[in-house]
Amino acid sequence: MKYLLFFSLLCLTLACKKQDVATYSGEDGITFYRGQYETDSLSYSFAFSITPKQKDTIFLKMRVQGPAVGYARTVAVKAVGGTTAREGIDYQLSEAKLPAGALILMYPVVLLNSPGMLTNTYRLVVEVAPNKDFATGAFGSDITGETVALKSIKIDVSNRIVQPTYWTSVQGSFGPFSVAKFKFMIQVTGLTDFSDEAIGVDGYYNLPVKLSNALAAYEAVNGPLIDENGNRVTF
Repeated sequence: MKYLLFFSLLCLTLACKKQDVATYSGEDGITFYRGQYETDSLSYSFAFSITPKQKDTIFLKMRVQGPAVGYARTVAVKAVGGTTAREGIDYQLSEAKLPAGALILMYPVVLLNSPGMLTNTYRLVVEVAPNKDFATGAFGSDITGETVALKSIKIDVSNRIVQPTYWTSVQGSFGPFSVAKFKFMIQVTGLTDFSDEAIGVDGYYNLPVKLSNALAAYEAVNGPLIDENGNRVTF
């Protein structure tokens, strides 16, 4: 009888421990993330807009580390050290809602076209602001190596034409960057974003041909197009 009682208590103890493990859940986290060949920096210039804008919105990719749930959750982002942009003057950050069942969020950052951007480039550095729904998630590559969770994102904003951060990935197609070249590209194509994601594989191979033909037509009338560095624009 004594042994039977001991065995029963042992089974009950093990069952309780098993139940504790099965019902344990850690705090859900969220981070920014990028693709394997993307960077943790973005650049935006109001000068690239075909029509003048007083404000615009860019979206940052965020991903939950944890399970989906059946209700909406709040995601908050904050400016941190290294930021030179001014809140309410150059940018706005607001809470965003992650819909029920979702694990991916495109977080909106509102950029404001302030007068100082005509002569200055301002930097906004953002991180997750922990709240009741999310802690800051872990950083680093995922198990496949295809995406990377980031602690922060840097955004440079101005109203000048400056070299986009993505240019190194498309330079093999369009050549060295210059303001004159970029203005010509906008005029010919009507596009302001020539990143791999925006133009795709077809654009990567076909746009240089279109631009080269347009430049030849321009030069037949006006002569060589010389950029701000004194170099001839080519494609």
